[in-house]
Amino acid sequence: ALPRKSTSIMSSYSEYTVELSKPLGIILEECGGGQQSGVQVGSLLESGSAIKCAAKIVPGDVLLRVFDSDVSSSQFDDVMDLIVSSPENVKLTFGDGLGAMDIVPNLAKQLSAEDAVFADQVVRSAVREIRGDGRPAAKKLGDLLRVEIVIGAGVQDSGRRCLVRFFALFSRDGSSTYSCSVSATGVRNESNESIDIVSLSCAKDEGWGQTIDLKQENKK
Repeated sequence: ALPRKSTSIMSSYSEYTVELSKPLGIILEECGGGQQSGVQVGSLLESGSAIKCAAKIVPGDVLLRVFDSDVSSSQFDDVMDLIVSSPENVKLTFGDGLGAMDIVPNLAKQLSAEDAVFADQVVRSAVREIRGDGRPAAKKLGDLLRVEIVIGAGVQDSGRRCLVRFFALFSRDGSSTYSCSVSATGVRNESNESIDIVSLSCAKDEGWGQTIDLKQENKK
């Protein structure tokens, strides 16, 4: 069972901006199956400019702004009209759609403010790895909808490495969902200020009986 009591953490790492030329090659869809406003990335087309940013733009990312216009709660048709009427080069700001993530209170008390932000960044990077992984093993998991709660985090190697464990909600058919325990290790990439996920595995919370290893660290 998941812990019920929690606090929340969130970093600015959840947003990024890209400038793309038309045709963009991004398939957008309504968030939440049309039950709420806003649009998210469904997939990328090989023929568009966005494919060059495939390492950054992944399915599930939510479109927040077109240039300086806030479209986070706009209807699908209004967003499309705005993009179509925009200049040849379009500036788009996306977010991972995760919002502020819950973390168990005991863990929140143990982590310093800096370590909590680092753990938040590693969780978000792990989510992006799963969402952007097109291999059969990752497809078996289905779509990662949201992070339920972060239950473990430990910073090592003088603040350079962080191990996290969290529960995430997945769906294989767009209607039913299941909970999955995700373990990941992230390492700071000092050259571009990003987080490299060096190990990543997922195990169904109940009844699966196996772990899917999406990434295993190559220890020298």
